[in-house]
Amino acid sequence: MKQSSLLFQPAIYIAIAVYIALAYFVLAMENNWIAATIPEDRYFELVGAFSFLVTSFLFFYGFWVARKTLDNSSASLMKKFVYLGLAVLFLFGAGEEISWGQRILGFQTPEPLSEVNRQEEFNLHNLSAWEASDFLDPDRLFDIFWFLFAVLTPAVALVVPAFRKFAGRFIPIVFWGIGLLFLYNYLWAKLAKVVFDTAYVFERISFQQAIQEIKESNYAIIFILVGLYAVWDLNQS
Repeated sequence: MKQSSLLFQPAIYIAIAVYIALAYFVLAMENNWIAATIPEDRYFELVGAFSFLVTSFLFFYGFWVARKTLDNSSASLMKKFVYLGLAVLFLFGAGEEISWGQRILGFQTPEPLSEVNRQEEFNLHNLSAWEASDFLDPDRLFDIFWFLFAVLTPAVALVVPAFRKFAGRFIPIVFWGIGLLFLYNYLWAKLAKVVFDTAYVFERISFQQAIQEIKESNYAIIFILVGLYAVWDLNQS
């Protein structure tokens, strides 16, 4: 595997790692800074939605490339649908992140949806039934997804070449270095709960929710690398 691409340059990972760390320091800033970055439709949420949208476009492009380059075997057919499925998934995530532009466009939540949505917004991830379930909680499902797809699978593929060869026929195998960024962000979110607990002074949003907003935005940025690598790897086959 040729690793001359920018996706393998340490500077890229160092820059993202520095950004991730600095993002959590917003928690210790004054209210004006927090109000401009953490609430809905502010910096972190918009960056997250935009990053998911970019990732979606990358996987749509990957699907287009896969249709042209992969053969017609059942394994290749499944891999094509995986690229398409991930493209749709990240497009859905981008829309959900900003409630499909509800606050930007100024439209009201339909009453039937408002009654079952904890935040009375035009989205599905805040449905009361989902958030009340330990298994269907969107944050938990998202954590399971990135861990399995971007951390565990690449780690196994790194250690067991036979697994990489087999699984790579059906799904894109993420570069293990990208998986480390996911773990790094996860650990920073845990550390932030201790380091910035007494420094956080913003009353409109809970401390836990503020950390969650930053963490999700950082994950979304890392997923751009996932999409870039998935397309790059497809072009190598």
